[in-house]
Amino acid sequence: MSSVPKSKLLCLAVICCSSIVLLTSHHESSVIAQKPLANEGDLAKRLKRIPATSPKESLKGFQLEHGFQLELVAAEPDVMDPVDACFDENGQMYVAEMRGYPYLPEQRPDYISGPVRKNAGVIRLLKDTNGDGKMNESFVFADTITWPTSVCCFDGGVFVIAPPNIYYFKDTDGDHKADIRETVFTGLPTKNVQGLANNLKWGLDNHIYFAGGTNGGSILKDGKEVIPSGRRDLKLNPKTRKLEAISGGSQFGHSMDDWGNRFVCSNSNHIQHVIFPSHYLKRNAYLAVPSVLRTAARRGAAAPVFRRSPPEPYREVRTARRAADPNFRKRLSPTELVATGFFTSATGVTIYRGSAYPKAFQGNAFIGDVGGNLIHRKTMDSKGATYIATRADEQTEFVTSKDNWFRPVNFVNAPDGTLWVLDMYRETIEHPFSIPEDIKRHLDLESGFDRGRIYRLVHPEGNQFRVQKLGKMPIDQLVKQLDSPNSWNRETAQRLIWERQDQAAISNLQHLFRSSTQPLGRLHALWTLDGLNALTSEILKQALKDPVPGIREQAIRLSEKYVEKDSELAQIVLELTSDPDYRVQLQLAFSLGEFNNQTAIAGLTKLVDSKNFDSDMKMAVLTSSSKIAGPLSISFLKKSPETQSGNQGSLITELLMIAGAKKETDDALAVLSFISDDSISLQSKQKILGALGRGLVRRGASLASLLNDSKLDVDVKERFSKTIADAVRTVEDEDKPVAKRVAAVKLLGFIDYSVAGKVLSEVLNPRSSPKIQLAAVEALSRMRHNDVSAALLQNWSGFSPAVRSEVVDALLGSSERIDSLLIAIKEKRVKLNEISRDKKDLLMNHPNQKIRKQARKVLGNEVNSDRAKIVLAYEAALELKGDVEAGKKVYLKNCASCHKVGDQGHNVGPNLATTKNKSNNDLLIAILDPSREAQSNYNTYTIVTEQGKLFTGIIAAETATSYTIRRAEGKEDIILRNNIDTLLSNGISLMPNGLEKEINQQQMADLLQYIKTLEAPLKK
Repeated sequence: MSSVPKSKLLCLAVICCSSIVLLTSHHESSVIAQKPLANEGDLAKRLKRIPATSPKESLKGFQLEHGFQLELVAAEPDVMDPVDACFDENGQMYVAEMRGYPYLPEQRPDYISGPVRKNAGVIRLLKDTNGDGKMNESFVFADTITWPTSVCCFDGGVFVIAPPNIYYFKDTDGDHKADIRETVFTGLPTKNVQGLANNLKWGLDNHIYFAGGTNGGSILKDGKEVIPSGRRDLKLNPKTRKLEAISGGSQFGHSMDDWGNRFVCSNSNHIQHVIFPSHYLKRNAYLAVPSVLRTAARRGAAAPVFRRSPPEPYREVRTARRAADPNFRKRLSPTELVATGFFTSATGVTIYRGSAYPKAFQGNAFIGDVGGNLIHRKTMDSKGATYIATRADEQTEFVTSKDNWFRPVNFVNAPDGTLWVLDMYRETIEHPFSIPEDIKRHLDLESGFDRGRIYRLVHPEGNQFRVQKLGKMPIDQLVKQLDSPNSWNRETAQRLIWERQDQAAISNLQHLFRSSTQPLGRLHALWTLDGLNALTSEILKQALKDPVPGIREQAIRLSEKYVEKDSELAQIVLELTSDPDYRVQLQLAFSLGEFNNQTAIAGLTKLVDSKNFDSDMKMAVLTSSSKIAGPLSISFLKKSPETQSGNQGSLITELLMIAGAKKETDDALAVLSFISDDSISLQSKQKILGALGRGLVRRGASLASLLNDSKLDVDVKERFSKTIADAVRTVEDEDKPVAKRVAAVKLLGFIDYSVAGKVLSEVLNPRSSPKIQLAAVEALSRMRHNDVSAALLQNWSGFSPAVRSEVVDALLGSSERIDSLLIAIKEKRVKLNEISRDKKDLLMNHPNQKIRKQARKVLGNEVNSDRAKIVLAYEAALELKGDVEAGKKVYLKNCASCHKVGDQGHNVGPNLATTKNKSNNDLLIAILDPSREAQSNYNTYTIVTEQGKLFTGIIAAETATSYTIRRAEGKEDIILRNNIDTLLSNGISLMPNGLEKEINQQQMADLLQYIKTLEAPLKK
């Protein structure tokens, strides 16, 4: 991730309020004590503790599909609280033990008895000394660290993530205890246990990758910032200790497949593919990318899970409180009495890469749901640039348990070819904030700190590998291990060869590449040669013609640093523009950005004309277009400026925006010169200039400033003066078609107010078509002039609700315009009930103290700040009978701007169908006190650009070059990093307070009843 230039980066940290630790966000509770019942009795008696089960007995409670079995390989006291593990070159297992969960000493409540476990984290070394497949020796390799979340082998030692630090530990005297204890990096935030960095994994390129978590924060080395604050994943060169921000940004879980594709997961979005590599995005600082993550699950982020374990007693108590009234209990759905439903605690997504199981299971994704005591399985199928992950076990889960203590947090591809399961084994694994205080006082959230299990998944038809000790193998034997069907052997052999940098391996690697019948053997040979700086053009030329598409794809990537010196190699790469495989062409679209401009234009043009060209390949093309955006857009426009549409049309639009956003004006001026020709229609000119203008706005410029550029030809300026005059006449001519007038309005939005302000103000009136009014609001909002606010507000009383909403958004875009809005409200030119609830909430909680103070003075105490009191007052709604149809109307009026149901509403907040399993009481809290337990990804942020424009909403996406801010009705703004002055967290949910002003108690009952009837999102 690049830094934010000139930034006053106040707070990028995500404030999390409710999640199951490490991974989850389970919203079944409130943090206030609910109204107690007179006959409730002693909580201590009702909250019966669930006893732990011995490892032997726990094994009896598992149910596995397809004949699989679990074998215990380690348990307490030999291992405790395992959350990650790795195997060294001799099959020894290092385990990260997160014993201090869920409290750091400063976070631990005073009422908890027992010793404070300060720096309780441990790195454990487990050994199988007799070859029976079970770990029979256990050593504390390193201790007195905070919350270790990951461990990864390198050069006889291990890197360890234990926020705030990343360590390197190594035993040099053979006593099984680290005597080298080096703090490599620091600064990783610890404020939220679910947002910690995690899961170090070796990549094909001889770097270690890991998930950065969601806590944000800068990373330091030797007291100097090496990675700026932000939500991202990272990769480490373990030799140079160089750290690099990369695409990603999720919670606990990180895995790669055999070909280097990366997958992550978060609470309910249980499998996501990292689709756009950051090092390509960084080449084009002017490219705004909506998201680098793609939900892979066929049914989308929300997916049902099928648990067998009973509800925990504290959940039963909560439910009993809500259902004590027999008549009320009759109205509760069964799901409100049993904690079940959708993924809420997805963790440890792992692609199985061994070969001990039948072929049908190889390449499957395994995901734990710790709250449901189960393991979920997905089959993976390639589709274009990404993957489709499909539920593999219908109406059940791959592994379920009756033991509530079973917490499968992570998985490891083991040396024997099987998948090992890390069971944290905890009585409770819910975030402390999610449990009511009076109930929590009777629980022991630290219970299980001295327990933990590790299991091996075995199949009756499987073929477990003999664990080989690769550490002392000679180099020629190590090279042969690259041909192994087992991923641990291949990865470990490549790591050892790279660590040794033994040039004697080169001839063996070249021979393996030329002779191996295993595609993965050839793949590792290529990357190992690259790691030895021994990859040659001849090997690459052969790889580019390999019959396996994956090898050709990787060969293109590896060729990038050689093509400038070898024209023959460059030509072979360029010929792959005709390759029939999608992913080969996709990689070529990324890699052509490393070629000279002429070759890049020729290659990218061919790819755009390919039948495989789609929206994802378009993005790859754009990453390669920073230096050639102008010429490339002109080459496409020359073909037919009138008929461009679909992905090709949107590609041209993006290229024009990039040309406009570049601080060097040559590309933008070239576009102006091209379209000034009289042969291009006014409508085409307006469309092209509109795209160019949006790019100019991204850097604080305009078409007017571009037309005054000293390098622009005088004749071109004169022709454009005529174009602008034609646009003004088009806007004024009421006989012109609405579409043409709208296009002209949009064009004028990129011109100075002194030229276009008058005509735009005139058409912003109730007599104009709504489309023209909306276009005029958008155009005026772009202009920096003192009279814009007055122009936007002059006809307020005649505006429709839709136009009013856009006007308010435009006024909220800068501090000066907010002043105008508040004055209009104070003077009653704008009535308070004409401002939507979310806009009022934004003003009342604005991050700018002056604006916030002024807003609260003008808006008064309209909303009661004591949200707990409001929730309590509305509990009467839980006793009322709700009407589904009436509830749907309440949803459409008050909720659809941010919540989707079927084809209605907008994807800003959670799909309401995924909340139906929450109790009515918890839904009540979520609606009336939304910031109390809001998921961190729904907290609001404000970005201020260098031109003073304000954008407020949730961060929908963060990439190497841009932020995407999403607000009500799914409206999105993409802001380039190089144009950000200030980025700060507002610390509140996007969902507004004060909905009690819009929804009475009966309507609340109707809304809750409507939510309970919703079905999960339809299968795609």
